[in-house]
Amino acid sequence: MPLLTRKRLILAETESSYGVDPSPDGADAILVRDLNITPQQSDVVNRDLVRPYLGASEQLLANTRVECTFSVELAGSGTAGTAPRFGKVLKACALAETTVSPAVTGTATAGGSNSITLAAGASSTNDFYNGQVIRITSGLGVGSVFLITDYVGSTKVATLRSIGAAVTLSNTSVYSIDAHVVYTPVSSTFGSVTLHYNIDGVLHKLTGCRGTFSINTAVGEIPTIDFTMTGVYNAPTDTAAPSVTYADQATPRIFKAGNSGAFTLLDYSGCLQSVSMDLGNSTVYRELVGCTKEVLITDRATTGTVVIEAPTIAQKDYFTAALTDGTLGELSFIHGTTGGNIVALQSTRVDIGDPSYQDQDGIHMLSLPYTAIPSTAGNDEFRLVFA
Repeated sequence: MPLLTRKRLILAETESSYGVDPSPDGADAILVRDLNITPQQSDVVNRDLVRPYLGASEQLLANTRVECTFSVELAGSGTAGTAPRFGKVLKACALAETTVSPAVTGTATAGGSNSITLAAGASSTNDFYNGQVIRITSGLGVGSVFLITDYVGSTKVATLRSIGAAVTLSNTSVYSIDAHVVYTPVSSTFGSVTLHYNIDGVLHKLTGCRGTFSINTAVGEIPTIDFTMTGVYNAPTDTAAPSVTYADQATPRIFKAGNSGAFTLLDYSGCLQSVSMDLGNSTVYRELVGCTKEVLITDRATTGTVVIEAPTIAQKDYFTAALTDGTLGELSFIHGTTGGNIVALQSTRVDIGDPSYQDQDGIHMLSLPYTAIPSTAGNDEFRLVFA
């Protein structure tokens, strides 16, 4: 019987001990797109023998590993404070997962245009809620979603960036800073996962998986996280695919006005076409005599590109900003409006490269490459939030 390409499945489970298969089951299934595997990837050593006749020499294989690539839709779990199922894979890409709960709710004591004064019980620590998502659940501004860009603990005033046009709030505005899950970079103690890739009854086990990913969004499309994972080779077996239960992956939303917003790049909120971010992990497979086979993450350089409708110089001079050394600024956006299915990407330390023009529908667009730079504290070049 032929193996049907359509009948494929991937399971992922966090390893408690590196390289030891935790035996993921159907409850660990991830909904993916563009699922591909290089089931056996080796360094080829040619014997290159000298003989008195023509012909090839035997090829010997070394450092055999497996590579698997797949995309997940950029969506939350469907429940605020619950990690998406692919969060296990994010942690295997050198990210730390932090759950912040319970939700912070209350009625504003005052408000203004993209501003809210939280209830008396809110934190008194400056910047405590920065980078978090706040929703207005009733009262003036009901249904509005914002990113908190600044917070003053002594006054309880939060400065907001709306997902759409500016919204005015008041002391009738009831809010929720939902429970959320935050992913931030780490530089040590990396996690790992075991992946089970099953194609119509043939099972490939990838233990000790680590890797990297890119985030890709564009107007009119479903935004995605595209993973490239490398794992230790295990001989494939004939194993029936388990019954699966897909959960903790909400229905995605198209990247468009109304679903996406709160965009800014270096204090300019222009007309956005697309945002990409490449985590930029450097991975290497090591198989030394007397040591454990292992996939190592050896470096990280997070970069990306933003494409916006080209502004006038008076509106925003990105050319001068690119040439000004040491000029770092914020990049952020929110995707989604329903609690449990809101994703926010934020970096307060991006350095833009040379802007370039491109055409779209006869309109000049500006393409802005950027690099996310950690501070001297390290591991803070971006935050990926699921709220």
